[in-house]
Amino acid sequence: MRPGVRELRFGYGLFALLLMTTLLVVVLMERPAVYWVLLPLLATQVLALWLARRIIRIVRHHRQVRESYEQELDFARQVMESMVHGVTVTDKHGQFVYANQAAAEIYGRPPEEIVGNTAFALTTPEDHHLLRAAQQARQRGRSGAYHVRVQRPGGEHVRVQVTGTPRFHQGRIVGSFASVILAPELAPAGQDTPAPRSG
Repeated sequence: MRPGVRELRFGYGLFALLLMTTLLVVVLMERPAVYWVLLPLLATQVLALWLARRIIRIVRHHRQVRESYEQELDFARQVMESMVHGVTVTDKHGQFVYANQAAAEIYGRPPEEIVGNTAFALTTPEDHHLLRAAQQARQRGRSGAYHVRVQRPGGEHVRVQVTGTPRFHQGRIVGSFASVILAPELAPAGQDTPAPRSG
């Protein structure tokens, strides 16, 4: 349940009770028992005032947290977009969920065409065995670098170096991060190494 929803529902109930009590006061105004009706009315008003202040405080805190999160997310995106080498993020199924502009230039496709695809769809079939080996290494929690040939839409093949690392969430592997750069023909491939875990 979202912050403040429970209190808001309780507030609706209190205001309904307040309305009913007010109607009773109007009906019983000429009777002595009206004083016993005014007492719960006053208590209801005090409780409603307390609840309203609590809801305002919760909603304000929720808004501040959301704005802080959006600022951090925007900052992270600006950092990744400003990098001169490609940056990609995949989910646990190996599908790209993010690619910066530098990665788009390397793959020869706009970012929206990369997102939703897998590396297998963008790499020459002859190098798929390297992708499978890297994918298995990420699933075991290991980082590493390897070379593959990217297949651009026009048929051009470009050799790239991919440095990948597992993406963790609450101790579970939920995908991977990768840095993609144009690779020199004789650049040595790195060895897979254990990746640091993060929450």
